[in-house]
Amino acid sequence: MAHPTAPAAHSTDARLDQITQVLRLMLETQQTHTEMLAKVIEAATPSEESSLEGAMRSVAVALRDQTNALVRVQEKLGGLGREIEAGVVRGMNTALGIDPDASDPLIGRSGADPLPPPPAPPAARR
Repeated sequence: MAHPTAPAAHSTDARLDQITQVLRLMLETQQTHTEMLAKVIEAATPSEESSLEGAMRSVAVALRDQTNALVRVQEKLGGLGREIEAGVVRGMNTALGIDPDASDPLIGRSGADPLPPPPAPPAARR
């Protein structure tokens, strides 16, 4: 008669083998990452042979220039709404013949007749 604990022991051994295999793969991955980081650190160490320092300096300068350009764009966009509004008002004044320096814009109209009253609503015409 077979022992009832035999399948459980086999299952436990299989799980332990899987865990061991996963841990080995994890250690190999960490070793690979360690080697890659060592190469990056070696490349980053200032020396005449390393071009990483110069490349990083170029990146920093480019980022600073880009930030300055974005600040200038933000400053320009900040006043754009007021400039557009003023331009539209000037255009409307020109189209209507209104003197922009007059205190009452309707007085400054160049010899035009007063504006007619708005038409009556359709129900009032009947």
